[in-house]
Order: sequence, then structure tokens, then C-alpha cells
Amino acid sequence: MKVALVLDGLQVGGIERVCLDYCKLFLDLGYEVTIFNLRPKLNQLEKEIPEGVKIVHMPFSIWVTPERYTKLIKRNYIFRIAYIFIYLLLLILDFLYKVYCKIVYKECRSQFDFAVSFSSHFNDLTFVANHFVKSKNYMSWCHGAIYSYLLMSDGFINLYNKIKNIVVLVDDAQEEVLSYNKNLKLNIYKLYNPSFVKSRPIDDEKVNHLKEKYGKYLLMVSRFQYPHKDQLTVIKAFNILIKKNKINSNLLFIGDGPDRKKAEDLADSLDPDVRKRIHFLGTKLDVQNYYTAAFALVHASVAGEGLPTIMIEAMNYNLPEVVTDSKTGPREILGDSQYGLLCKVKDPKDMSEKIYRLYTNPDLYKHFQILENERAKDFSPNHIEKKLKSILQDVSGKNYANN
Repeated sequence: MKVALVLDGLQVGGIERVCLDYCKLFLDLGYEVTIFNLRPKLNQLEKEIPEGVKIVHMPFSIWVTPERYTKLIKRNYIFRIAYIFIYLLLLILDFLYKVYCKIVYKECRSQFDFAVSFSSHFNDLTFVANHFVKSKNYMSWCHGAIYSYLLMSDGFINLYNKIKNIVVLVDDAQEEVLSYNKNLKLNIYKLYNPSFVKSRPIDDEKVNHLKEKYGKYLLMVSRFQYPHKDQLTVIKAFNILIKKNKINSNLLFIGDGPDRKKAEDLADSLDPDVRKRIHFLGTKLDVQNYYTAAFALVHASVAGEGLPTIMIEAMNYNLPEVVTDSKTGPREILGDSQYGLLCKVKDPKDMSEKIYRLYTNPDLYKHFQILENERAKDFSPNHIEKKLKSILQDVSGKNYANN
């Protein structure tokens, strides 16, 4: 059995790490796994690809995918006319490129059992929907609720309709979406992301060093990219925590991205006593040591972001969490503040109050540690592998019945 996982790059990011985790599950299920990297220059995570997984570099830009330009029809009539010509031109170019790929890349001539658009971006969706690789079954991973993608562009509707089999992380507003889009004939499966973070070795010496250096610190691990990540609100909340509540703590940011300077500029504008407690550490590959040493996880976003991997990873280390109640993932993971504390979006005062409760209420802190240990089991590799196997069998069965 063979599976092709198609990605819009293998940079350091949540979707890409999730894909590598699924590689392990597919290998465990007996599949030969091939990753198609459509942006070969984004390859930082390739060194972490599990042994036995094949990697194919096949450039395919999002800018040459016809469905990317579907939003033009919502503008004036000039853009609508332009869209027709752009769409037809790119349709021809993509067809010619597909023929080229079939000739040059032997993997495109191989027969797969499943071809999966894993990034769910326009290029990997188009790659799978238009059968750049031969497969018995076609699938797409939707990293969140399906409605969030359909809100962005009708192009996703067209591509999902071609692929048919869609895996979602949450099912918020799903029934409404299907009710108002009668043309959508999809097989939708809900499946959480697995977390293998507990398999990473802990460096006790490093953990002790972090505790000695930063004390009972707060930790945020994410890319600096607003509005999907909102480090600015976390910094403002931390400022309140130090200035008003007199908490002796530090704030550590792990990650990088285009909006890092904005966060650093905000931190630089604060009182020196607060600024010296805020640390921008960049990308770290041993994040498990930082989870182990931290007092609590803080996480903020404004836009929907699927099912934040960071939150699931932190649970595996019994790390209490304070997270903004943004669409769509945090509430799916934490419930109604059942497994951690949800706070209002873009509300530093509310976030600081929730963090303060953890620092001043040991019983509440311990309560969340115990509950998180139970909740983390829902994201265990064994649990997810069983569900994945069932989904693959169902997709194969439906395809067989339709043929």
C-alpha cells in the first residue's frame, strides 16, 4: 500500500510537523510513504522526516493555480472578465505542467492507494484534485473547520468538490455550511492531530538550567504572524501581570516569523523592569525541554487557526494553559475552560487575570494538571492511528462502491 502526502513546503510550522507525525502513523499501518514538496526551497524540516519516507521535490507555485483567482469575480465587472482569461490560461498551463511531470517524475506515474493534499493550500489542493499523481483515492486535510476555508474563497469549494474526501479537525458550523452549499457533495471525517512530543528525550540538565535562569516562566510557542498568532496581546497581558499584580515571572517566546519585530518593538516600549523579563528565543528544536521547565502555556490568536498543536503538546507535560477563545481550535481542546482557562480575544486585561489565577491558586493549578493528563489521551498516537485506519477503510469502501 502506498500513500502520497502533498505539501506546500516543509518549513518549520504546525501543519508540517503534523504531517511528519502522520508519516509515522502511515508507516505503522504498513504504507509506503512519499512526500511531494511543492516548494523545495522550504525544506528546514526535511531532516526530521521519519526514516523510510521518500521525498520528491516538485515545484508548483500557488500563483499558477486557477482557483486562487476565484475571488476576482466578487469585484467589479472588469475583474470578472479578467478572471475568465486568467482561469483559462492557467488551466492550460497546469495541464501542460502535469504532462511534463508525468514524463520527468516517475513518482507521478506510480500508482498510489491514497493521494493526500495535506497543507490544504491552493497548490497542493490543485495537485491532488487534478490528479498530478495517479491514485485510487484522493483526500484532503482541512486544518480546522471547513467553513473557515469556504469563507476565504469559493476556490476551495471547487477543489474540495473534486477531491470529495475531507478530514477536518473540528466540525463547527459544518451543518450550516452544507445546508447553504447544496452543490457540496463531500465525505467529511473528523480526526484530531496526534502528538508524539512525549517521545522526545528530556535533557534534565537543560530543564534545571531553564528553571534557574527564568524561574516560574510563561511560555508561548508559535510563529510570529498576526492575526493567526497574537503575541502582542500576550506581551500587554504580561505587562499588567508585572506592573499591577507584582508577579515575579518571565515570558519566553519560541518561534520566528514576519511579525517578530512588531512584538519586539512593543516589548522595547515597556518599562525596563518588564522588558528585561521578556525573552525572544527564536526557533528551538528541543521545545520539550521548555515545556517541562515552564510554569504555564499562554497562547493567543485573533483569526481561526485549526487545532493548535502547541496546546496539545503542552498538555502532554501537564502544563496549565491560558488561551484566547478564538475560532476554531482552543475551545475544541479545552472545552468551556474545562481543561484550561479561555480568555477573551485581544483582551490583555482578561488574559492577565486568568494567568494571575494560576499563580495565586495552587489548587486550581493542580486541578488543570490532573485533567490535562486525561485529555491528552484523546490525542495519543495509538488512539488517532485506530481512527485513521477506520477512515481509510471507509474512503476505500466508498470509492469501490462508486466504481
